Amino acid sequence: MKTKVFFMLCLLLCVGLTQLSAQTLQKGDVVAIRVYTLTLKPDVTMNQFLDFWINKYNPEFEKCYPGLKIFVLSGDRGEKKNQFGELWYFESLKVRDKYWPIEGDTTSTDFDKAAAKKLKPLNDEWDKFLLAGPSVYTDWVIK
Repeated sequence: MKTKVFFMLCLLLCVGLTQLSAQTLQKGDVVAIRVYTLTLKPDVTMNQFLDFWINKYNPEFEKCYPGLKIFVLSGDRGEKKNQFGELWYFESLKVRDKYWPIEGDTTSTDFDKAAAKKLKPLNDEWDKFLLAGPSVYTDWVIK
């Protein structure tokens, strides 16, 4: 039950975030919620990591995947309080599937392989901040 409430809150947050960026959700759009369990390296502060994640990593990631918009989420209340996640917004299943046509396969397309190559320096920098950062995700299609 708590998980359902969390995802509903994330979806409501998505609506608010997309309205702020002059987007509107429509049938067929895809909202992907990723929840992270982050363990920072001892010499890294959360503010340093968040600054890198929000202002450097995500903008470059979005450039590699046109049609994708990413928002960083911070748990404020409930089961995931003080945890972080991301909300990924795709204009359609077609856009999402262009990059990731097979669930769980992150390098199945030539396009994705090229993007991974471009992002390698940023992924290496990402690893300087974290000891671990596993995530769980669900992609939601707006009906």
